[in-house]
Amino acid sequence: MKVFILSAGLGTRLKPLTDDKPKVMVKIGGKPILEHLIKLCAHHGFTDIIVNLHYLSDVVTQYFENGDKFGVNISYSHEKKIMGGAGALKHAQDLLKEEPFFVLNGDVITTLNLSKMAQFHQEKQGIGSFLVHQTDHPYDSDLVEYDDNFLVKRFFRSQPGEKVNPISKTGTHIFKPEVLDYIPNNQKYSLEKQLIPDLLSKSKKLYAYYSDEYSKDMGTHERLKQVKIDYEANKIVI
Repeated sequence: MKVFILSAGLGTRLKPLTDDKPKVMVKIGGKPILEHLIKLCAHHGFTDIIVNLHYLSDVVTQYFENGDKFGVNISYSHEKKIMGGAGALKHAQDLLKEEPFFVLNGDVITTLNLSKMAQFHQEKQGIGSFLVHQTDHPYDSDLVEYDDNFLVKRFFRSQPGEKVNPISKTGTHIFKPEVLDYIPNNQKYSLEKQLIPDLLSKSKKLYAYYSDEYSKDMGTHERLKQVKIDYEANKIVI
């Protein structure tokens, strides 16, 4: 199973840290967050990795090269303009059309057992699966409701004052290649705002994989600070 790591973002919320590097190259424990993700993939035997790039792409390619020194094989998908999470997949479809693939947000650090999630996806046989967990900020998160079989029934943002079960989607997904058929060519297209709602509206089966394993994004200064605290406290151990 291949792994696609979304790494094209501008990282505007992390400026000035991202003035000279993409946000996936911001360091946690002395290593870029992208390196943590690549090592997690290698740990679970997923060594065929695709990284999409746009902003300051040379910083990434010069550091990781072809991936040999990290025990993986890295291919790069260069975007002249940012295509959005789903648009990035369509842009790289020739590399993704043969088998199910992971999609990881490059600004999320996680200790998730990728092997167990892959097994879950294989058993459910939906068009896609994504990681969900309890969130402490439900009012700015993509929330998920699912049935006893983990089939996603609702994907939504909560309204002010609405009482919700704080289960949110994180930045870890698995899709079958057929998902590419639902993404338009040469357009910016969002995973959360467009692709997932479209799949649900067409009654395509998406499944929620629940885990309490560590998974946090570091896309703001506040969240980056917390991830660094957690790393120093040994909460982020593969």
